[in-house]
Amino acid sequence: MNLELYRVFYVTATEKSFSKAAAKLYITQPSVSHAIKQLEEMLEVQLFTRHAKGVELTKEGEAIYPSIQQALGSINQAEQLLQELKQLEGGRVTIGGSDSTFKYFVLPSIQRFQARYPNIHIRLQHGSTPQIIEKLDNGSIDFGFVHLPVRERHVEIQPFLTISSLFVVGEQNRELAERPLPLEEVLDYPLITFSESSSSTQFLQRLFERQGLHVQPDIEVGSVELLIECVKLGMGVAFVTKDFVLRELEKGELMPLQMKEPIEQRAIGIVTKRGQPLSLAAKVFLEGLHQEREKM
Repeated sequence: MNLELYRVFYVTATEKSFSKAAAKLYITQPSVSHAIKQLEEMLEVQLFTRHAKGVELTKEGEAIYPSIQQALGSINQAEQLLQELKQLEGGRVTIGGSDSTFKYFVLPSIQRFQARYPNIHIRLQHGSTPQIIEKLDNGSIDFGFVHLPVRERHVEIQPFLTISSLFVVGEQNRELAERPLPLEEVLDYPLITFSESSSSTQFLQRLFERQGLHVQPDIEVGSVELLIECVKLGMGVAFVTKDFVLRELEKGELMPLQMKEPIEQRAIGIVTKRGQPLSLAAKVFLEGLHQEREKM
């Protein structure tokens, strides 16, 4: 009961009017007057002075106003926190990224998140980096995983991880892996890559361009699995992210080429829409993801 009296006091002091306070609190003006009178009687002081244009705080009213403001602010924050915690009992997080990024870098985190918050639904939307940015713009996803650099100013970027790329061959081309190769010599063999619009292929093209070379892939595939099978069948040399073929490298089914020219690492980042706050569920997911990466 006392809390409601203080709430009426705070709103009245802020609005400097009984009628405006009544409208904001959705009660009648006599109810505001009665509440203020009760509080004044309880505290044994006068809190307001009345005049034609409204009310003003007395010296005593001014003395307690900052404390009441802070107390009610803390209560509002507590109520908001409870509402946010309730969000973790339901809702949805929609994430954009490539199939390979999900499979090799994100799925374990999704599995752990769902075990902890089973009522939150995770939706994955496939796309290249430009498509992920577009989905972020139109509100189809909460955040996305993209290959950097991304130069759009309307997004915020958080670093996620760095990846290494390499050329690999199968058993039929094993001799290529037995000596250091110049980049130019790779062009003598059929080249297997992902689609031309993929960040991996664009990175490959820049790699050759820096050496004054032009590359035209011979075979374009739509998945890591198909790329691996093509290489294992001896259909050519493939350019791929190392993490995607670790198992095949360990089993000796694929062999890495030793290149004379260094191949720089690439970065994957997390993009969110600038100025647009994330839902609590999305925020908790990202915090857990970063914590897991720090432990690695």
